[in-house]
Amino acid sequence: MAIQVSGEFFKMELKSLNKIYLGFFSENNLSMANNGSIKQFIVSKVNYDKKKILDYLQNGKKEAICPKPTYDIISGKMISTSFTVLTDGEYIWKNDLPYYVDKYNISDVKFNDLNDKIDQISAEILKKNISFNVSSNTFSASYEELGIALDRDSLIKEIKDYQKGLGINKLEYFLGNKKHVFKYRLVVDEEKLRIKLQEFKNKYDFSGSDWRFEVDDNRNVKFVAAQNGIFLNIDKSVEVIKTECKKGNLKNSITLKYDVLEKANRDSYKYIDTKVSEFTTLFNPYISRATNLKMALSHIDGVVIEPGEVFSFYKYAGPYNRKGYVFYYEYVGNGVCQIATTIYNTALLGGLEIVRRYPHAALPVYVPGGLDATVASYANGGYVDFQFKNTYKYPIYISAYAKGGEAHVDFWSNSMAKEGKTYTTESVKIGYLGYNTYLHVFENGQEIEKRKIATTWYSKSS
Repeated sequence: MAIQVSGEFFKMELKSLNKIYLGFFSENNLSMANNGSIKQFIVSKVNYDKKKILDYLQNGKKEAICPKPTYDIISGKMISTSFTVLTDGEYIWKNDLPYYVDKYNISDVKFNDLNDKIDQISAEILKKNISFNVSSNTFSASYEELGIALDRDSLIKEIKDYQKGLGINKLEYFLGNKKHVFKYRLVVDEEKLRIKLQEFKNKYDFSGSDWRFEVDDNRNVKFVAAQNGIFLNIDKSVEVIKTECKKGNLKNSITLKYDVLEKANRDSYKYIDTKVSEFTTLFNPYISRATNLKMALSHIDGVVIEPGEVFSFYKYAGPYNRKGYVFYYEYVGNGVCQIATTIYNTALLGGLEIVRRYPHAALPVYVPGGLDATVASYANGGYVDFQFKNTYKYPIYISAYAKGGEAHVDFWSNSMAKEGKTYTTESVKIGYLGYNTYLHVFENGQEIEKRKIATTWYSKSS
């Protein structure tokens, strides 16, 4: 950030002579050069050594003499019957320039104007906006809102000190040969800044969130990754802003300091994006048995099975004689087997390995023969379990729910989990109460394998 102060209104460069014309004011009515009206350069007080400047100007080398009379362009009084053009080899000026410097206090910087200019710059700075970044959040505020302002006192002092220390060999400043860049600084009202940052903190601080699965109304499953907590550090952020202000180079955008609360994530779960298999069985929703089905579904819903992990129905849904189950017909938990059966068929249609499966004694009514799985809990602590192994390279999310008189089980995993294969089951009756069950494997619409699952015999019909 800088402002430029120069005597550019003094100078005119004629390329033909390769010299810089100084003090050829518009009131002279000379065609060779016009540095502007003298009135704009008259000040009440100058901040340079006038004697040194006058000595330098009066002792220039004569470049040319013109017989044209010279008049005081302020008063109209004749100064001389002719004028001389002087030069130092680089600059060229009329010999009346020392007269105006001495009589009217000619200066290329008028401090009244400078104060006005600085006032203007200061007002512009207050309106200026700056953006702040806190992690992924961005917000902005004006310098005025933040308590940031121009350090005008230090800027004026720097300019005045520079003028006092100038040499005259090149008349760099007074004669306007070169511009000088003054860096300006900013000051901060820390109390005001903290108040504004606290507003931002109240609005944008985020405590974070754990990873989770979202299930919409249509039972579509989506993994949502964990998000770290983000907390604006006001003390450290204030120091960042103050440091930048001292440098005088406050950027349009600043990344503030913040504290992070790390949240554990499950990156492997982000690959769960597709329903890979599903199965539905029917039940009577108006009897107490329905309570047991719904309870078992609720215990299974949301279970994630890692690659290579064996799923145990008992681990999540057992024991079946407790855990919220009710009495129906002969025992507590009657009906839980239907949910185990529904999961069993979902696993088969997903092409997964069945580790443990036991059939019912009596042929159930909700699936074809040989496609059922029974579970049980005993008073002595023993139990009958159903198990399958996740043979995918990806985790499996189990979505289990009831809708009306339907028990649904969906397996969600990656779209490549089944490696392009699809599966169907077949139940073939053998004898009176015997069934062979088969798994048909398809790839690109063509059956590539028919695999026997089991032979099941029942002692009676339901």
